Amino acid sequence: MATLAAILIFTGYKLIKLPIIISLYKKGWNQFIPFMITIVAILATDLLIGILIGMFSALIFILRVNFISAVMVGNKENNYLVSLRKDVSFLNKPIIKRKLEKIPRNSNVLIDTTRADYVDNDVLDVINEYLEHASLKNISVEVKKNDNRNQSPNS
Repeated sequence: MATLAAILIFTGYKLIKLPIIISLYKKGWNQFIPFMITIVAILATDLLIGILIGMFSALIFILRVNFISAVMVGNKENNYLVSLRKDVSFLNKPIIKRKLEKIPRNSNVLIDTTRADYVDNDVLDVINEYLEHASLKNISVEVKKNDNRNQSPNS
């Protein structure tokens, strides 16, 4: 067992080089933090558990990036663009609802779903609810759809 452990430690040491660590650091925190979590978890536990912890941390970072980039809001004066991109699932529902609620009275809103590959029914419900209540705040809303794809599996 001691010989196997020595071989694994030596191999791991040979694989990890300073230029690799520096390149991951330069790529950003989304690359560097899961890598460091994996290294620390391997050293603190064992190889299998450490790799599983590293994979789980990388998955969290991937989900975080997808959440943030799925809904973008831009504005110029009282004109707002709400752009839905990638896959917009039910997990994005609170984010979309919060961003729509922050739009002030007397605004013009364009909700653009043309760049979204998938829009969940729950998100469509939030948009439809917003369309119904926007007139109460004197908000004019236009929805731009891409009709060549399915909005959700149930539509």
